[in-house]
Amino acid sequence: MLKPVIWISLLLIVISACEASDTYDYGFSTGSYGGTDWPIWVEKLVFNESWGVPVGNLSGGRKDTSDHLPSGRSAGMGWVPLPHTIRARWFSYRTQTFYEATLEIPEEKRAQIQQWFKQYPRKGYAHNVVTGISGEGTMQAWWLTVCVNFGCPEYESHSFELTPRIPATVAEGDPSQYREQTKGEIKDGTIPPEVLDLLPPETDSSALK
Repeated sequence: MLKPVIWISLLLIVISACEASDTYDYGFSTGSYGGTDWPIWVEKLVFNESWGVPVGNLSGGRKDTSDHLPSGRSAGMGWVPLPHTIRARWFSYRTQTFYEATLEIPEEKRAQIQQWFKQYPRKGYAHNVVTGISGEGTMQAWWLTVCVNFGCPEYESHSFELTPRIPATVAEGDPSQYREQTKGEIKDGTIPPEVLDLLPPETDSSALK
């Protein structure tokens, strides 16, 4: 009677080991790009169509991402599979438009991520998938490692492009739900006052009674 129990226990250990070998401990970082006057609100950021992370409001960020990647929101992902797809839905205050886009990460890029986990081990480096989202309606992704050891060179980091920048699809949505935030962005000077002309007419609640 003990032999089946032993075999089952060994099988569960093997399965757990296989699952662990397919998951990695890394984080995510997302920011907007396009310049300081392109703030956005990210409603959804979903990885592998399996789990999502909260984002919310992002400033316009950097216009040029050739030297510095977008930054804005970041968090730990925990032990999860490598990203195959990244889907986002966001609202652009500047254009009063909803956008949706899905990035597909090629197999060779996922293999490069695995190689970087060996080249830059977790005990000394933090690994992050970085998404950049633009109020102009484009999206891109990178992989970033940052040295977290006391003995590493100051501000040591390495990155490579996961996907090129792609155009998003204009999506359906009601811009009026962001009316007050839009007015706040105009008041703060982060978007031009002409955006007020793009706002849909405000409903007079008294007229509905």
